[in-house]
Amino acid sequence: MNDLMTKSFTSYVDLKKEAMADLEMGVTTHIDTNLTSFLEEAEQVKQEMASIRDTLARLQSSHEEGKSLHNPDALKSLRASVNADILSVLKRARAIRSRLEDMDSSNALNRRLSACKEGTPVDRTRSAVTNGLRKKLKELMMDFQALRQRMMTEYKETVGRRYFTVTGEHPDDDVIDKIISGGDGNGGEELLSRAIQEHGRGKPAMPVHRNHTAVSHHSSCCHPHCHQFH
Repeated sequence: MNDLMTKSFTSYVDLKKEAMADLEMGVTTHIDTNLTSFLEEAEQVKQEMASIRDTLARLQSSHEEGKSLHNPDALKSLRASVNADILSVLKRARAIRSRLEDMDSSNALNRRLSACKEGTPVDRTRSAVTNGLRKKLKELMMDFQALRQRMMTEYKETVGRRYFTVTGEHPDDDVIDKIISGGDGNGGEELLSRAIQEHGRGKPAMPVHRNHTAVSHHSSCCHPHCHQFH
């Protein structure tokens, strides 16, 4: 299985080394507190991205854990944790995007200074750092969307297997989607889990009604707010 969390993250230290090498070709006396503050801001953005990647790793771990859980309370707790992590990723990503926009504005204002006009070493440094961070944010969110999609795909497979265990029928995609979207968030998972347990003990399986109000574990990963980041 490909681990989405292992994509290389360009070394920010290397980026700064390249920038400093560029500056050495120009007038180094203009490396003042202006540029220092900018680089400190960029470092904070980089740390925020690292936090997002840690959260993605936790999401992946939660997804794997959920495959072996059947207790309704445990599933409910895990679902709440997944929801919180998804919201955290989206919130941090929006905050980073806002900070990058502020850095763009700062770069534009900085070009009004004679020593920092467009094309100068300082300007190239600021532009390279900002664009590099923006590229990494885009890659990070692509990883997030890919992970979210994989989680949902695999969860649908789990729902399908559980449905077959209870009913003896293989559900089509429409049935699975209705089960997931129609779940009440608590009782649906309990209903299907209890039916599976009774079926396993040889008791008549509790029917899954045609209104499909059943399981919704991990359905939060397909919440509309996952698509708000562009």
